[in-house]
Amino acid sequence: MSFTAGRDLTGYWHRFWQSYADAFIAPLKSSELLRQFVANSNVTGLYAEAWMRSIAHIMLPQFRISTGAVIRPSDQTKDLKSVLQCDLIVWDPSQLPAILEQGDFALVPTHSVHAIIEIKRTCSNIGDLVKQLEDRRELLRIDCRQNLLGVVVENSKPLFSGDVNPEWLKHPTWQSECATVSLLSSEMNPHTNDIMTFIYFLSQVAGHFETVS
Repeated sequence: MSFTAGRDLTGYWHRFWQSYADAFIAPLKSSELLRQFVANSNVTGLYAEAWMRSIAHIMLPQFRISTGAVIRPSDQTKDLKSVLQCDLIVWDPSQLPAILEQGDFALVPTHSVHAIIEIKRTCSNIGDLVKQLEDRRELLRIDCRQNLLGVVVENSKPLFSGDVNPEWLKHPTWQSECATVSLLSSEMNPHTNDIMTFIYFLSQVAGHFETVS
């Protein structure tokens, strides 16, 4: 498996990207400090979500980054309690504005949505996370259906099973399947390949491909 297109990751290239991933993920490791004051996993999970939103803001300055829900005209024919909550919505208000928007919260029309990320601090059943992603695929326009990612902050092993390169979303596999990544091991060691997959996901949503050669 490779996380730079067309290169054999040996020697200094391997060490460089390991160091890069470690430095990138360093702020998220500070959740260890939170645990000295708060043992509630919901609180530490909120910190992880806030960090990911900040990264998305940096890498996707042309979009809004919100938590909330994606709304569709067809919702009016169903029980509105079935409208799904989304952890991180990447959307463009120039296409259609949100119905309600306050701080990081928004009710976003499906026509404006470019990507959805679901975030878990830990996940004992990855199948459940994949099911959540599959349920949210229909919230994306047809031209953005591949822009789904599940992010688990801490997991015993990496989760991404494909070739990690700057344009991995273009692979036919990810046109129909849902990708998941894990950023850190249970011992807070970085999962380098999965971290690069997360970075490349945001880069591709921004419209950049083959940024690393």
